[in-house]
Amino acid sequence: MSVLNAERWRTEASHWRDILYRLRYAVKFHDRAKLLSRNRQLFRRHADTKRCFVIGNGPSLKTQDLKLLRDEFTIVTNSFFKHPDHAIVKPNYCCVGDVSFIEDQPHCIGWLREIDKKLPATTLFFLPQGRELFAKHHLFQNHEIYYIDRLFMVDKPEHVSIDISQPTNVGHSTGTSFAIPVALYLGFQEIYLIGFDANWIGIKDQSSVHFYDTNEYYPHFDKALVPGEMLEDQLWTSHLEFKGHRLLRDKALLMGARIFNATNGGWLDMYPRVRYETLFEGCGVTR
Repeated sequence: MSVLNAERWRTEASHWRDILYRLRYAVKFHDRAKLLSRNRQLFRRHADTKRCFVIGNGPSLKTQDLKLLRDEFTIVTNSFFKHPDHAIVKPNYCCVGDVSFIEDQPHCIGWLREIDKKLPATTLFFLPQGRELFAKHHLFQNHEIYYIDRLFMVDKPEHVSIDISQPTNVGHSTGTSFAIPVALYLGFQEIYLIGFDANWIGIKDQSSVHFYDTNEYYPHFDKALVPGEMLEDQLWTSHLEFKGHRLLRDKALLMGARIFNATNGGWLDMYPRVRYETLFEGCGVTR
Protein backbone atom coordinates (compact mmCIF):
# COMPACT_ATOMS: atom_id res chain seq x y z
CA MET A 1 0.00 0.00 0.00
CA SER A 2 1.41 3.40 -0.96
CA VAL A 3 1.86 6.16 1.62
CA LEU A 4 -0.89 8.20 -0.07
CA ASN A 5 -3.34 5.30 -0.01
CA ALA A 6 -2.47 4.51 3.61
CA GLU A 7 -3.16 8.11 4.60
CA ARG A 8 -6.47 8.11 2.73
CA TRP A 9 -7.48 4.85 4.41
CA ARG A 10 -6.58 6.21 7.86
CA THR A 11 -8.58 9.39 7.27
CA GLU A 12 -11.67 7.52 6.08
CA ALA A 13 -11.33 5.06 8.96
CA SER A 14 -11.38 7.92 11.48
CA HIS A 15 -14.51 9.32 9.81
CA TRP A 16 -16.38 6.00 9.96
CA ARG A 17 -15.20 5.45 13.53
CA ASP A 18 -16.71 8.82 14.41
CA ILE A 19 -20.05 7.85 12.85
CA LEU A 20 -20.13 4.52 14.70
CA TYR A 21 -19.20 6.09 18.03
CA ARG A 22 -21.97 8.67 17.60
CA LEU A 23 -24.52 5.91 17.08
CA ARG A 24 -23.16 4.08 20.11
CA TYR A 25 -23.29 7.27 22.20
CA ALA A 26 -26.92 7.93 21.28
CA VAL A 27 -27.90 4.42 22.40
CA LYS A 28 -25.64 3.83 25.40
CA PHE A 29 -25.68 7.36 26.80
CA HIS A 30 -29.22 8.38 25.99
CA ASP A 31 -29.55 10.62 29.06
CA ARG A 32 -26.35 12.47 28.20
CA ALA A 33 -27.44 12.87 24.59
CA LYS A 34 -30.71 14.39 25.78
CA LEU A 35 -28.77 16.75 28.05
CA LEU A 36 -26.55 17.89 25.17
CA SER A 37 -29.56 18.51 22.91
CA ARG A 38 -30.44 21.49 25.11
CA ASN A 39 -27.40 23.26 23.64
CA ARG A 40 -29.31 23.88 20.41
CA GLN A 41 -30.71 27.06 21.94
CA LEU A 42 -27.16 28.47 21.89
CA PHE A 43 -26.66 28.06 18.14
CA ARG A 44 -25.51 31.37 16.64
CA ARG A 45 -26.57 33.21 19.79
CA HIS A 46 -23.92 35.84 19.01
CA ALA A 47 -24.11 35.83 15.22
CA ASP A 48 -24.67 39.59 15.27
CA THR A 49 -21.46 40.14 17.27
CA LYS A 50 -18.26 40.20 15.26
CA ARG A 51 -15.61 39.05 17.69
CA CYS A 52 -14.81 37.31 20.94
CA PHE A 53 -11.73 36.41 22.95
CA VAL A 54 -10.97 32.86 24.05
CA ILE A 55 -8.62 32.93 27.01
CA GLY A 56 -6.28 30.11 27.98
CA ASN A 57 -4.28 30.07 31.20
CA GLY A 58 -0.70 30.25 29.90
CA PRO A 59 1.95 32.34 31.73
CA SER A 60 1.89 34.94 28.94
CA LEU A 61 -1.35 36.30 30.44
CA LYS A 62 0.86 38.01 33.04
CA THR A 63 2.29 40.20 30.26
CA GLN A 64 -1.03 41.39 28.81
CA ASP A 65 -3.52 43.91 30.15
CA LEU A 66 -6.75 41.98 30.54
CA LYS A 67 -8.59 45.07 31.72
CA LEU A 68 -8.87 45.92 28.01
CA LEU A 69 -11.40 43.08 27.79
CA ARG A 70 -13.88 44.85 30.05
CA ASP A 71 -16.38 45.41 27.21
CA GLU A 72 -15.59 42.34 25.10
CA PHE A 73 -17.24 38.94 24.83
CA THR A 74 -14.95 36.44 26.52
CA ILE A 75 -14.76 32.67 26.91
CA VAL A 76 -12.39 31.49 29.64
CA THR A 77 -11.21 28.09 30.81
CA ASN A 78 -10.72 26.19 34.05
CA SER A 79 -8.95 28.27 36.74
CA PHE A 80 -9.25 31.69 35.12
CA PHE A 81 -10.96 32.89 38.30
CA LYS A 82 -7.46 33.06 39.83
CA HIS A 83 -6.55 35.99 37.58
CA PRO A 84 -6.48 39.29 39.52
CA ASP A 85 -8.62 40.97 36.84
CA HIS A 86 -11.32 38.31 36.60
CA ALA A 87 -13.91 40.62 38.19
CA ILE A 88 -13.14 43.31 35.59
CA VAL A 89 -13.25 40.92 32.64
CA LYS A 90 -16.52 39.36 33.87
CA PRO A 91 -16.27 36.44 31.43
CA ASN A 92 -19.43 35.55 29.55
CA TYR A 93 -18.59 31.85 29.42
CA CYS A 94 -16.29 29.45 31.26
CA CYS A 95 -15.43 25.96 29.99
CA VAL A 96 -14.20 23.08 32.16
CA GLY A 97 -13.34 20.08 30.02
CA ASP A 98 -11.31 17.78 32.28
CA VAL A 99 -13.07 15.02 34.22
CA SER A 100 -10.42 15.45 36.95
CA PHE A 101 -12.17 18.67 37.96
CA ILE A 102 -15.57 17.08 38.60
CA GLU A 103 -14.72 14.15 40.87
CA ASP A 104 -16.50 13.80 44.19
CA GLN A 105 -13.39 14.70 46.18
CA PRO A 106 -12.88 17.51 48.72
CA HIS A 107 -10.29 19.35 46.61
CA CYS A 108 -12.59 19.22 43.55
CA ILE A 109 -15.57 20.53 45.48
CA GLY A 110 -13.44 23.32 46.95
CA TRP A 111 -12.26 24.32 43.47
CA LEU A 112 -15.81 24.26 42.06
CA ARG A 113 -17.03 26.45 44.91
CA GLU A 114 -14.38 29.01 43.91
CA ILE A 115 -15.88 29.18 40.41
CA ASP A 116 -19.37 29.40 41.91
CA LYS A 117 -18.34 32.35 44.06
CA LYS A 118 -15.95 34.27 41.80
CA LEU A 119 -17.76 33.94 38.45
CA PRO A 120 -21.36 34.57 39.57
CA ALA A 121 -22.68 35.84 36.22
CA THR A 122 -20.76 33.49 33.93
CA THR A 123 -22.47 30.79 31.85
CA LEU A 124 -20.70 27.48 32.47
CA PHE A 125 -19.87 24.45 30.33
CA PHE A 126 -18.98 21.11 31.92
CA LEU A 127 -18.84 17.44 31.03
CA PRO A 128 -22.24 15.80 31.66
CA GLN A 129 -20.81 13.70 34.50
CA GLY A 130 -20.85 16.85 36.61
CA ARG A 131 -24.61 17.22 36.74
CA GLU A 132 -25.25 14.79 39.60
CA LEU A 133 -22.22 16.08 41.51
CA PHE A 134 -23.47 19.66 41.34
CA ALA A 135 -26.92 18.64 42.56
CA LYS A 136 -25.44 16.62 45.43
CA HIS A 137 -23.31 19.52 46.69
CA HIS A 138 -25.76 22.31 45.80
CA LEU A 139 -23.34 23.91 43.36
CA PHE A 140 -24.10 26.53 40.70
CA GLN A 141 -27.72 26.93 41.73
CA ASN A 142 -27.80 30.47 40.31
CA HIS A 143 -25.79 29.76 37.17
CA GLU A 144 -26.78 28.95 33.61
CA ILE A 145 -25.07 25.60 32.93
CA TYR A 146 -24.68 23.62 29.72
CA TYR A 147 -22.95 20.31 29.13
CA ILE A 148 -20.55 19.23 26.39
CA ASP A 149 -19.14 15.80 25.67
CA ARG A 150 -16.51 14.61 23.21
CA LEU A 151 -15.45 11.63 21.14
CA PHE A 152 -12.21 10.73 19.37
CA MET A 153 -10.63 13.36 17.14
CA VAL A 154 -11.15 13.02 13.39
CA ASP A 155 -8.46 13.70 10.79
CA LYS A 156 -10.01 16.15 8.31
CA PRO A 157 -11.58 19.58 8.91
CA GLU A 158 -14.66 18.73 6.85
CA HIS A 159 -15.36 15.89 9.30
CA VAL A 160 -15.00 18.14 12.36
CA SER A 161 -18.28 18.81 14.16
CA ILE A 162 -18.58 21.90 16.33
CA ASP A 163 -22.27 21.14 16.93
CA ILE A 164 -22.17 21.05 20.72
CA SER A 165 -25.71 19.62 20.84
CA GLN A 166 -23.83 16.40 20.04
CA PRO A 167 -20.39 15.20 21.20
CA THR A 168 -17.54 17.15 19.61
CA ASN A 169 -14.78 15.31 17.76
CA VAL A 170 -11.83 17.67 17.81
CA GLY A 171 -9.19 18.81 20.27
CA HIS A 172 -7.25 17.44 23.19
CA SER A 173 -7.66 20.14 25.85
CA THR A 174 -10.37 22.35 27.27
CA GLY A 175 -9.31 25.04 24.81
CA THR A 176 -9.49 22.93 21.66
CA SER A 177 -12.33 20.55 22.53
CA PHE A 178 -14.57 23.00 24.42
CA ALA A 179 -13.80 26.72 24.27
CA ILE A 180 -12.98 27.25 20.58
CA PRO A 181 -15.83 24.98 19.35
CA VAL A 182 -18.20 26.90 21.66
CA ALA A 183 -17.05 30.20 20.13
CA LEU A 184 -17.71 28.89 16.63
CA TYR A 185 -21.09 27.41 17.59
CA LEU A 186 -22.16 30.70 19.16
CA GLY A 187 -21.60 32.36 15.79
CA PHE A 188 -18.57 34.60 16.37
CA GLN A 189 -16.80 35.43 13.11
CA GLU A 190 -13.48 36.58 14.57
CA ILE A 191 -12.01 34.59 17.44
CA TYR A 192 -8.90 35.90 19.19
CA LEU A 193 -6.85 33.58 21.38
CA ILE A 194 -4.75 34.77 24.31
CA GLY A 195 -3.01 32.69 26.95
CA PHE A 196 -2.51 29.84 24.47
CA ASP A 197 1.26 29.53 24.96
CA ALA A 198 1.41 25.86 23.85
CA ASN A 199 5.06 25.60 24.91
CA TRP A 200 4.77 23.61 28.11
CA ILE A 201 7.24 20.92 27.03
CA GLY A 202 9.86 23.64 26.55
CA ILE A 203 9.65 24.81 30.16
CA LYS A 204 12.73 23.18 31.67
CA ASP A 205 13.06 25.05 34.97
CA GLN A 206 9.82 23.63 36.34
CA SER A 207 8.22 27.04 36.66
CA SER A 208 4.45 27.09 36.40
CA VAL A 209 2.82 26.45 33.03
CA HIS A 210 0.00 28.82 34.04
CA PHE A 211 -0.31 32.53 34.74
CA TYR A 212 -0.54 31.70 38.46
CA ASP A 213 2.28 30.15 40.47
CA THR A 214 0.30 27.36 42.02
CA ASN A 215 -3.20 25.95 42.26
CA GLU A 216 -3.76 24.87 45.83
CA TYR A 217 -6.46 22.44 44.72
CA TYR A 218 -4.47 20.85 41.88
CA PRO A 219 -0.75 21.44 42.54
CA HIS A 220 0.12 18.41 40.39
CA PHE A 221 -1.07 20.38 37.34
CA ASP A 222 1.29 23.30 38.02
CA LYS A 223 4.39 21.96 36.31
CA ALA A 224 5.21 20.84 32.79
CA LEU A 225 6.65 17.49 33.82
CA VAL A 226 4.20 15.02 35.32
CA PRO A 227 5.86 12.41 37.57
CA GLY A 228 6.22 9.14 35.68
CA GLU A 229 5.41 10.67 32.29
CA MET A 230 8.04 10.22 29.60
CA LEU A 231 9.00 12.81 27.01
CA GLU A 232 7.41 10.59 24.35
CA ASP A 233 4.06 10.97 26.12
CA GLN A 234 4.43 14.74 26.29
CA LEU A 235 5.38 14.98 22.63
CA TRP A 236 2.32 12.92 21.67
CA THR A 237 0.07 15.14 23.80
CA SER A 238 1.60 18.19 22.15
CA HIS A 239 1.07 16.67 18.70
CA LEU A 240 -2.62 16.03 19.40
CA GLU A 241 -3.11 19.57 20.70
CA PHE A 242 -1.47 21.17 17.66
CA LYS A 243 -3.45 18.87 15.38
CA GLY A 244 -6.63 20.04 17.08
CA HIS A 245 -5.69 23.67 16.45
CA ARG A 246 -4.96 22.97 12.78
CA LEU A 247 -8.33 21.27 12.31
CA LEU A 248 -10.15 24.11 14.07
CA ARG A 249 -8.34 26.71 11.97
CA ASP A 250 -9.43 25.00 8.76
CA LYS A 251 -12.95 24.25 10.06
CA ALA A 252 -13.41 27.92 10.93
CA LEU A 253 -12.41 28.93 7.40
CA LEU A 254 -14.93 26.47 5.96
CA MET A 255 -17.57 28.19 8.11
CA GLY A 256 -16.56 31.68 7.01
CA ALA A 257 -14.94 32.50 10.37
CA ARG A 258 -11.32 33.16 11.31
CA ILE A 259 -9.21 32.43 14.37
CA PHE A 260 -6.27 34.66 15.30
CA ASN A 261 -3.51 34.16 17.85
CA ALA A 262 -3.08 37.26 20.03
CA THR A 263 -1.01 35.41 22.63
CA ASN A 264 2.20 37.19 23.61
CA GLY A 265 4.83 34.70 22.44
CA GLY A 266 4.44 30.95 22.73
CA TRP A 267 4.75 28.23 20.13
CA LEU A 268 1.26 28.11 18.64
CA ASP A 269 1.80 28.73 14.93
CA MET A 270 -1.46 27.43 13.47
CA TYR A 271 -3.17 30.82 13.29
CA PRO A 272 -2.30 34.26 11.93
CA ARG A 273 -0.58 36.36 14.60
CA VAL A 274 -1.98 39.70 15.73
CA ARG A 275 -0.70 42.06 18.39
CA TYR A 276 -3.17 42.08 21.27
CA GLU A 277 -2.93 45.78 22.08
CA THR A 278 -3.72 46.88 18.52
CA LEU A 279 -7.14 45.23 18.73
CA PHE A 280 -8.36 48.03 21.00
CA GLU A 281 -7.15 51.05 19.09
CA GLY A 282 -10.21 53.16 18.37
CA CYS A 283 -12.68 50.30 18.55
CA GLY A 284 -14.59 48.24 21.03
CA VAL A 285 -17.52 45.92 21.34
CA THR A 286 -20.33 46.68 23.74
CA ARG A 287 -21.93 43.73 25.44
